[in-house]
Amino acid sequence: MISPFTGGEVVLVKEPREHDFRGSKYQIIHHYYQCVDTGETFTDTRLDELNLNQVYNQYRVKEGIPFPDEIAAYRKQYELPATKMSQILGFGVNMYARYESGEIPNVSNGRMITICKDPDIFRNYFLQSTSLQFTDKEKESILKKIEKAIENKRITLNLAFEKYAALGNTDRGAFTGYVAPNLDKAREMVVYFARACNPFTTKMNKLLFYADFFNYEQTGYSISGMTYQAIPRGPVPLRYDGLYGNVSDIVERKDVFFPNDVSGERLTTSQEFNAALFTDEELKTLEAVVQRFGNTLTKEIVSISHEEPAWLDNEKKRKVISYQYAFELKGID
Repeated sequence: MISPFTGGEVVLVKEPREHDFRGSKYQIIHHYYQCVDTGETFTDTRLDELNLNQVYNQYRVKEGIPFPDEIAAYRKQYELPATKMSQILGFGVNMYARYESGEIPNVSNGRMITICKDPDIFRNYFLQSTSLQFTDKEKESILKKIEKAIENKRITLNLAFEKYAALGNTDRGAFTGYVAPNLDKAREMVVYFARACNPFTTKMNKLLFYADFFNYEQTGYSISGMTYQAIPRGPVPLRYDGLYGNVSDIVERKDVFFPNDVSGERLTTSQEFNAALFTDEELKTLEAVVQRFGNTLTKEIVSISHEEPAWLDNEKKRKVISYQYAFELKGID
């Protein structure tokens, strides 16, 4: 980045600020550039999005408003178009699609959308509140889709338990990087790093931590939604044993023995990495982590992670780590 004022050097400044949004105040780490020669400040599109994402994420969690991917998932479980969901909920014809695209609903509409999450609740709402808007044929078709979603609910609950066992959380917030925990992405991150450097599990834990937290620093969102905990050997996924148990079908764990009865567990794989699950920004993050730590010894990356405020402030009581610490990362930039 160069200064638009002089063409010279700029510095990135991070400072705590309070932002007002829809009648409430939110604490964020505000990012901006400062021209070294003139002292003038400015932002770019990426920093504007990062600053706003911090506000919007807190607002959604505080008010119980679903995130765009959740809003889309609620609709898709019923195999209904966005226009039909708008009609059922009493929104303007294009509103549901706009909410899926990122527009933030007001509190009333946001909480109305949460009705769609549970098929049983949604069925009752449809029958009691909106069915008169539809012909008998339309009503029958919609009810069949809702009933199908109810049948799939049990499977979804089983998957939610599996996700919790592997990732340590099922609800998004400050401890998931405001991303819904995604077991598929977590599995593929393990594959990516296993292919890149065949790390020991201790190092893998640090690679995952730096990937999720560095991506949050850049975008305001983690990659996997995993929750991390500070333990004596550094930050680790809260349920890393469950995670590695879950990837046993695609990643091999090999015991390696050293002198003095010391051993370690190395992770290897021949599985192809599924890049399609990730955004371009997330792929850049994974690449940056490998470039920074791929050749780093396990003991070295442990030592580096011990310099992180995320670990220093939480290790004594083995606390889970807020993603807000991402803005204080020291080991990667």
